[in-house]
Amino acid sequence: MNSYIDDLGQLTHDQKERIQREVRAESTKPLSVVVMGQTGVGKSSLLNSLFNTNLAVGDFKPTTTEPEPVTVQGSTGHPLTFWDMPGIGESERADDRYLALYREKLIEADVVLWAIHADTRSTLVDSNALRVILSDSPLDEQRVLMAKLTFVLTKADLLTPSPWIFVRDGAMGNFAPSSKVRVLLDKKAEFFQDVFIKPHGGLGSSWTYPDSGFKVDDPDFDYDERNVVYHGFMSEAKLNQYSAAYPQFSAVFERLSENQRVIPCSALFRYNLLRLMVATVNKLGESAVLRFQRLVDDRGSLEEVPVDVMRKYCNMIVWDKRKGTKTFDLDQTDF
Repeated sequence: MNSYIDDLGQLTHDQKERIQREVRAESTKPLSVVVMGQTGVGKSSLLNSLFNTNLAVGDFKPTTTEPEPVTVQGSTGHPLTFWDMPGIGESERADDRYLALYREKLIEADVVLWAIHADTRSTLVDSNALRVILSDSPLDEQRVLMAKLTFVLTKADLLTPSPWIFVRDGAMGNFAPSSKVRVLLDKKAEFFQDVFIKPHGGLGSSWTYPDSGFKVDDPDFDYDERNVVYHGFMSEAKLNQYSAAYPQFSAVFERLSENQRVIPCSALFRYNLLRLMVATVNKLGESAVLRFQRLVDDRGSLEEVPVDVMRKYCNMIVWDKRKGTKTFDLDQTDF
């Protein structure tokens, strides 16, 4: 901070102090994250799993009817504020009111997570909501909003019938999709990317932090020592093209591409939460990255699940009618 101020030239002592206060205030202000989407897709559950919050989760009716701020702090005391938004799709009258709330919070937020149920083929409600939000915003705000958005496929654990794999390591473990589930998730993510992100490619800008010495000769890029911005839709073809031309910066191109992908996850299985967190970090500036990373460090592993908890996730018992005995119950299986 001092070196930055020293580089500002011949300023008075009062001017330097004022700038120093402004820089300090900027570096310590809360990050604001909005979670939005249809009712019932698991927005509150996603927040609870990502950030260890305790938002109410309802099985039968919407529990979030007003924007609800949740503030958490890392070990260094940096605050992060998350907005759990009411779900769209409850009724036309409610949606009109909620979309006005969304537009206001989207503009204010640093990052926006748009949650979509992984086991759905319906895109009309979400795509119409996105269209309305964008159409009612000036062009410059449309670009900013699309750059903030990360689309998340929630409740991936509900995909059937192929199994999930629990990789055990002592008393803990991690869930991973089987090969068939992984292929299905990839196809769903690609489908929703085509619906929600690709059509707005002309509006989209993806940004991340640079690797050392980043430099490319391309008008679609803007960059300095703190940020790299790509204007447009970073398709797989574009990603491969840039990585081949500038292999030393392939990690930067991958981060930019990841920013525009749809990420499948499961709050229950804690699957892909780290990937989602990283995608969120990649959309932030340098100081925000450090503050967000501290939150991740505080939480330890985002994706570990205790074996005793995993046992409760099997809701099927095999009962032998002829013998009158239970032949399988994961909760009681010794392994």
